[in-house]
Amino acid sequence: MSLTFATDDGWIVSHLNYINNIYTNIADGSAPCSLEFNSEFFDINTKYLRQNQIQNVDSCSSSSSSSSSSCFSSARNVENDGKTSSTRDIKIRKRKRHLTKELSRADCEQMKYIQRSLAKLLSNAKECGHFADGVKADNNKAARLVSQRFYTESFHQQVENLYGCNKSERAIISDTGNERYVFPERCSFYCYDIRQIGNKMEMTNQFDFILLDPPWWNKSIRRKKNKCTEASYAMMYNEELAKIPIAKLLSSNGIVAVWCTNAPSHLRSISNEMFPTWGVSYQAKWYWIKVTRSGETVCDFNPPPGKQPYELLLLGSVSSNTSIDIPDGKLVVSVPSAVHSHKPPLTELIKSYLPMNPNCLEIFARYLLPGWTSWGLEVLKFQHLSLYSIVQEATNEAEKNSNN
Repeated sequence: MSLTFATDDGWIVSHLNYINNIYTNIADGSAPCSLEFNSEFFDINTKYLRQNQIQNVDSCSSSSSSSSSSCFSSARNVENDGKTSSTRDIKIRKRKRHLTKELSRADCEQMKYIQRSLAKLLSNAKECGHFADGVKADNNKAARLVSQRFYTESFHQQVENLYGCNKSERAIISDTGNERYVFPERCSFYCYDIRQIGNKMEMTNQFDFILLDPPWWNKSIRRKKNKCTEASYAMMYNEELAKIPIAKLLSSNGIVAVWCTNAPSHLRSISNEMFPTWGVSYQAKWYWIKVTRSGETVCDFNPPPGKQPYELLLLGSVSSNTSIDIPDGKLVVSVPSAVHSHKPPLTELIKSYLPMNPNCLEIFARYLLPGWTSWGLEVLKFQHLSLYSIVQEATNEAEKNSNN
């Protein structure tokens, strides 16, 4: 449903196809229908530009290089200023520079690996007809506009302190809080703060797979919150995330996957705090590569710690389970949504490592999945009916008119 191409290096997935496929048979009152998600969210035609670059495309490359050089220049200035500090400060700075150098070396090796693997995967995919030619270079105008509208409208549609489920074998459209939403088959959701999970959900080690997309604390979202409340979200410190009772929710053969930014502090927290606290051992790291509709990365690969066109997915399994062997270094390539943290589905990619009919949970979810339990304050964010077009009813009406 989402998997469109696969090689030894990884997969190409279509988030848009996945959404549309799970809503092909919907109960809306007495009339069945199908839904199509607004494709403009995935209308990513060109590389991402900063807001001040959108009006001046021609200066994009020079602006990027100057910002990069100014960044390195600032770092050198900080080091030079340290020469006037006390001996203790100098030692601290040296240790930090050494650690940064080691991290940068590892990051550079990781980046080279991703670039090589991505080049092979994309070459094979294009030979098989994947990715569009002649995509209009419009600075992703439609995607930017629809995402801006989405942030404003979804902010005013927020639902909290709510539990719901759809136990039927088909998706349904239903009213919740005077708004209309679509609910996939056999789903359940908890729209509560994560700190309440022990009070709202049974802690009976029932989930075979738990996926987390944590609201990592970062400066970018903090700046967004100051400028635009609608486009921000409530962040959590790493110490708080480690306290989520994953060990009580995960089955004896369970797998955990955590979406993570490229920030070294978050990666260290997962390896050194979260996984050990949850009774989980590290298994693998996958890379979500974001590309345009023509197969170009959404931004250039930059010297660490610069912005990259990929995010990380760290996978672990219950420490006592030695039978699971998840391959390391896989690429998950997709055209991203224009909305921040609207992650691609992993259902088809992870199923071969899970039992038949697995019990799956997503924490900090932003949309619902068939057969899954979802938890999060924004769990209905992409379920609002205004984001979809009803297509089957219109088709049936056209057929009736042609028959007459």
